[in-house]
Amino acid sequence: MKKLILILTLFLLILNPCFSASAVVKKDLTVTASDGFTIKAELEYPKIKGQKEFSTVVLLHSLGYSSDWWETLPEELIQDGFAVLKIDLRGHGKSVFNKRLVKLSWKDMTANAYAKYPDDVVKVIEHVKSENSKTVFFNHWAFVGSDIGASTAILASDKISYKPETIVMLSPGVNIRGLYVPVKLASLDKVDVFSISGTNDFSGKEAEDYLQRFAQSTFARYTSKANANGMLMLKNDESLSKVITSWLKQYL
Repeated sequence: MKKLILILTLFLLILNPCFSASAVVKKDLTVTASDGFTIKAELEYPKIKGQKEFSTVVLLHSLGYSSDWWETLPEELIQDGFAVLKIDLRGHGKSVFNKRLVKLSWKDMTANAYAKYPDDVVKVIEHVKSENSKTVFFNHWAFVGSDIGASTAILASDKISYKPETIVMLSPGVNIRGLYVPVKLASLDKVDVFSISGTNDFSGKEAEDYLQRFAQSTFARYTSKANANGMLMLKNDESLSKVITSWLKQYL
């Protein structure tokens, strides 16, 4: 029986190369922010012969977490042909060193440091766009952000000239660590928003009620069956990655 399962598994890997680690291109990125802080990111995309352009999804994690907490979402996006750019926001994950190489955690950061998140993200995106002249990543793209990552996505979208097609927000906030988003959301008149909150995510639902009033384009809402909020919804609701992927496939 075990031998039969092994044979079937190998057969599926041959039929669908997206499941093979060797069929995914991975690039570790290091980008220096304007103040010298080191921002780490990872770009992944399927290795498809002859393909020179990929629709891109930028993932921005929750406060206190990192890019390692996206569960199966990155893999599912890659299997569907998307490029995935995962960014560790400053003070999180691998993005913890300032210009003096002193380690700095998000717990010790000031409001001025959080205010630099949108510029950090734009700088990483522009780095990917400029450093990959043979492969195009940002002609069609989207953000998926969780709590402070969602706030950062809105503010970064306002700063960048080539707007995302859509923004997916998990457990959004109105003003997280000084990142106030309603006014900038109102300026994104051609960017549709998909907002997700958990069943007991009362703060997320309250923020949705408020933010929806500022949206100039579609503001769709979805309640996950997860009894959680932020990125933890992906852990507690196995169907949520497919819900997000299905939304993105309408735009990219």
